Amino acid sequence: MKKNMIRLIAVLLLPAAFLASCKKDVADTFDQRFTGIYFEADSINYSFSVTPLEITKYLLKVPIKIMGLPVSSDRVFSAEIITDKTTAVEGTQYTIDGNLTIPKDSVWGYIPLLINRGSLGDKDYSIRFKLVEKNGFTPVNKPLQEVIVVFNNRVEPPKWKDWQGKPTWPSSYLGVWNPLTYVKFIELFRALEQKAPETYKTMVSLYGPDLEHVDFGWPYDYQNTMDKYVLIPLYKYFMEENPGLGVKIPKPNGY
Repeated sequence: MKKNMIRLIAVLLLPAAFLASCKKDVADTFDQRFTGIYFEADSINYSFSVTPLEITKYLLKVPIKIMGLPVSSDRVFSAEIITDKTTAVEGTQYTIDGNLTIPKDSVWGYIPLLINRGSLGDKDYSIRFKLVEKNGFTPVNKPLQEVIVVFNNRVEPPKWKDWQGKPTWPSSYLGVWNPLTYVKFIELFRALEQKAPETYKTMVSLYGPDLEHVDFGWPYDYQNTMDKYVLIPLYKYFMEENPGLGVKIPKPNGY
């Protein structure tokens, strides 16, 4: 009886010993110091487009992510610019505005890319970044070890149509097409949200947030609103306050 009991205990202990051995092997082969790093996407596009004219710079945060657990202190990662695949010039079209940091208690970080609007003209510029192994971070997932960032300041005319369905621009209100005019026009229209919120809400529901769906290229049903809150301020901005910009705006009704 005693021998049978000893055999039973030995049989029960074998699986436990086997599992313990497996756990030890896993612990020995898994390097907890390894931390993979990769970009969230392989390409990013940004355009100032109808951003208010007063905004001359934009901080584009190019996101990266790490594998592993967050830690209780900030960590610095590294990336380099692939010059033969980059058209932007540092100090002219952009600067790197700070350290490449993963904040404490996070698995996310970013490259702080500060874009200079005034140097862009109407061209596209690009920067290709490549992650570099440094400070314990190892680039993983090959397609996401690099990212190309493309940016511009190009403003395209809205796709407004006349009564015949042909492209149109309301020159009787806004003068000849000029991207500066369109940027300021959209800025003033968006400001309606604070000045006449109910009217703005209704107009957006009818025409879209940038008036992209107006019939015959103009919100004629809201002419008084457009005169008071958009066209008169637009005229003052270009014709009285900033004539040096060279933008000509027809004098609106009621002014």
